[in-house]
Amino acid sequence: MESALTQERIDATEQNAAVLIAMLEHKKLKYKIEEQTPGRTHIRMHFSGEDLPMTLHIILRADKQIATVFSVMPFRMSADRIQDAAIAVAAANYGLIDGSFDLNPETGEIRFRLTSCYKGALLSEALYSYLMYVSAETVDRYNDRFQALNEGSMTLTDFLNADSADEGRS
Repeated sequence: MESALTQERIDATEQNAAVLIAMLEHKKLKYKIEEQTPGRTHIRMHFSGEDLPMTLHIILRADKQIATVFSVMPFRMSADRIQDAAIAVAAANYGLIDGSFDLNPETGEIRFRLTSCYKGALLSEALYSYLMYVSAETVDRYNDRFQALNEGSMTLTDFLNADSADEGRS
């Protein structure tokens, strides 16, 4: 895949960053611009979920023409839970329509990631809103489960059955 940093790609990234920031302003969301260079924009936001706080990072990359939303779990999986965590991540991903969890087996880090390509396109405020909503909702749905699995207060079987247990309560 070509990934040269051309003026056309820089312009597209700047235009998409302007739409993203306009959406954040229209929704009166608090955010911090961590980086805004010709090749990259990085915005950080903090949210309070139902259980654990979360941070969303939104990064626009001119070289690849992608917008990525990601959130790192605020804990690391312990070495003795990595195998269960890998199965849990795979199970969580199986049911997701957009985005995925990634597990780094060496560090125990779990992160959620959702990416959209903007090559030749200007993403809308509605799409940025969707990317953020899906990311926040998905992280909030699973972060406490991953933490409980890590702490041993939830077994892998409980994790795997949690979605059907939640559906029974609806």
